Amino acid sequence: MDSRRGLQMWGPVGRWVFLNWPRGSWQYDLICGLIIVGLFVLPNPQPQHADLDAVLAAIEVASDGIESFTADMTATERIEIFDDEETESGTVAFLKPAYLRREITNPSVRTELIADDSVTVYIPRIKQARIMPLAGSLEEGRDLDVPGMASTSDLRTSFDVSLQDVGRADGEGATLYVLRLVPKPGTSAARRFKTITLSVAEGEWYPARRIVLEGHAGTTTTIVLTNVDRDAGLDPDDFRLELPDDVEIIRQAALDNL
Repeated sequence: MDSRRGLQMWGPVGRWVFLNWPRGSWQYDLICGLIIVGLFVLPNPQPQHADLDAVLAAIEVASDGIESFTADMTATERIEIFDDEETESGTVAFLKPAYLRREITNPSVRTELIADDSVTVYIPRIKQARIMPLAGSLEEGRDLDVPGMASTSDLRTSFDVSLQDVGRADGEGATLYVLRLVPKPGTSAARRFKTITLSVAEGEWYPARRIVLEGHAGTTTTIVLTNVDRDAGLDPDDFRLELPDDVEIIRQAALDNL
């Protein structure tokens, strides 16, 4: 590299060093060393992150643009008092306004379906399906105000919302925003959960990548969504369950205390 090219790369400071002290002099080596050290120890400008209001607004906008989605799902339930943990995995599908289908494939096979104002749980192994009306506590659970399913004003009516952390997704460059929702006393959410924690990725915003539901009895459920298709093109027919003729159908009353 010629000296002119070197001067261009170093900029004004480099030109000052090159023109005042010859290469190899102690002054030249000292100043170059200080510049290199400075690259490591001087504070770098921090990226600007969205504040809580901006995050909630982005989630609301992203949700408005999605009619349906599918994803791979892992759900882990931990019961603290027994130091016990169970994990199941499968897929989840959602269609506005309130269609939901979970296909559990591991460790056992089970289908859970919310459609037509009813909840169906089908277990092929025992050839049995339980159908319950979507009323009482089940309806209450479905209608919880959560980000992506409620406006920001409705959300803040039911929860104290805070931005708990901002970080990076493991192995990715995406920025993750961690929201902590504490149900306000007297709300339906307060009867079911102590806290709800959501991890949303910047640019995706909805649905959340990770959901942590902390119950009152020391039970914590962590749901992780991957391979999300935000343009799934689902319709209500995708939430119909055709049961074999030999399946026992048990119709239950609404659950009032879930």
